[in-house]
Amino acid sequence: MRDILHKLRRILDRKQKRTMAALMVMMIIGGFLQMASVGMLVAAVNVVIDAEKVSKSRVAGKLYALMGSPDIRTFSIFVMAGLIAMFVIKNLFLFFQHKAMLAFVYTNQFRTSERMMRNFIRRPYEFYLNADTAVVQRSITSDVNNMYALILALLHLLSDGAMSIFVVSYCFWQNGLMTLIMAVVMLLLLVVVKKVLKPILLKAGKDNQRYYSGLFRCISQMVHGIKDVKVSCSESYFVEEYNKCGAGYVSAVQKYSLYNQVPKLLMETVCVAAMMLYMIVMVLLGNSTDNMVESLSTIAAAAFVLLPAVNRISNQINSITYLEPFFMGVADNLQDEINGENVDISAYIPAKEALEVHGEIRLTDITYAYPNTDKLIFDHAELVIPVGKSVGIVGTTGAGKSTVVDIMLGLLELKSGKILADGVDVMTNYRGWLKNIGYIPQMSYMLDGTIRKNVAFGVPDDQISEERVWEVLREAQLDEFVKGLPEGIDTTIGERGIRLSGGQRQRISIARALYDDPRILILDEATSAVDNDTEAAIMESINRFQGKKTLLIIAHRLQTIEKCDMVYRVENGSLKQER
Repeated sequence: MRDILHKLRRILDRKQKRTMAALMVMMIIGGFLQMASVGMLVAAVNVVIDAEKVSKSRVAGKLYALMGSPDIRTFSIFVMAGLIAMFVIKNLFLFFQHKAMLAFVYTNQFRTSERMMRNFIRRPYEFYLNADTAVVQRSITSDVNNMYALILALLHLLSDGAMSIFVVSYCFWQNGLMTLIMAVVMLLLLVVVKKVLKPILLKAGKDNQRYYSGLFRCISQMVHGIKDVKVSCSESYFVEEYNKCGAGYVSAVQKYSLYNQVPKLLMETVCVAAMMLYMIVMVLLGNSTDNMVESLSTIAAAAFVLLPAVNRISNQINSITYLEPFFMGVADNLQDEINGENVDISAYIPAKEALEVHGEIRLTDITYAYPNTDKLIFDHAELVIPVGKSVGIVGTTGAGKSTVVDIMLGLLELKSGKILADGVDVMTNYRGWLKNIGYIPQMSYMLDGTIRKNVAFGVPDDQISEERVWEVLREAQLDEFVKGLPEGIDTTIGERGIRLSGGQRQRISIARALYDDPRILILDEATSAVDNDTEAAIMESINRFQGKKTLLIIAHRLQTIEKCDMVYRVENGSLKQER
């Protein structure tokens, strides 16, 4: 609990902390009203049952005297009417208190989810080389939802705790010994239940996380690999894997729901038993029945409010234990924000002006190894690309051809070396550098949307230039095909462009790369997944930019780079010019 409160204090901003402080004040007021309603209930019952109780009761006696000592009937009606008013006021206040708590939780829930989205989207490319996408999806959605379920449980715990303290104080004032016995019994029971159930519920929470990620993973693998699933007749395998994760998830949720009911059953049984045992002892000791009835009526009225509250407190403690792994996961992912580091993504918007480069692009002293490995992909490698020329990169599989592209794109953290544009380190104006580049990978990611959205990738709808979309489709030699579609550029291409051929997807990729009119085109084995005729047609489109744009072409077939001005070979951690 201490770790939760510590991290919560650091995660919440100043406004959220002020809101929580206001909620805590409301909880104290609500607890006092709960105590006052119990006191009035006991007083009203005593006045109605026995008029002589008025003079014996400190509160009722003072109120009776303040009213000018009216007849008992009038006073009884007044007390009962006051009791009704008290319960109306108390429950109205508790309604607005609960509304304020829910407003705080649910208005901040999506805000935190957005913070998580920002946090993940600003992480370096290298993070995603080993990332589990199912865990990322769960972290942004399910973990945040469960984190706020924990915060809501914590607020309810504070509210019920404040109310319980007030009610117990009133009972102690009325009958100290019985209240002390009941309080000790309840506290001991809570401690025992927590000690026994905490490891069970904590494990159930971790199992929930693991298996829920597994469900995401199974669905993602099935959908993205549906062709391979069908061809290999693996449908039953993926269903079985989903069932395994589902069984684990159901077991975790069921275990939490079951054990969360245990404290309520124990609490009611033990408290009623303790109360009755106390009364039996009092009878055996020869105490007055009248005194016992008065004490019993006080405790019974308090129990009407207190027992459900104690049950809720126990359930909330269990919920906090169960949800703790989700909360800690969100807190750990937001560690940058906790440490006060800048997470503003306003710097991530596209640059308005491209970084100027007129002479050459130079990769100098490049040394790089992938994360968690010691093997150097490049060891003080050098590469010079004259502006306006076409440069081919060749090499064996795994030599590092695509790594050259990732370095050029500034996606990898180098051990040493720089990317220079006319002698200027491009990382000093990274967004301006990216403005220069049009990137065409082997397999472009296609949005499940229209051709318009896929060409103007990441551009808000109201800022897309239809004229520019048609221009780049023409340059990619795809305009005639699109014109023949019933909905033209508003045709939906399906998830991952499944309704298009491989060559058509690559031409959309070329059109996308050309949309911002970049000065540099990078092709990372952009034609290796298509047939020879399609490759020839695509390269014909690309070669039209010879002399107009700087071209960097990664290829494994020599005919792909036959028209390049310069060719480098990736070999033994270096880049060697072959022509």
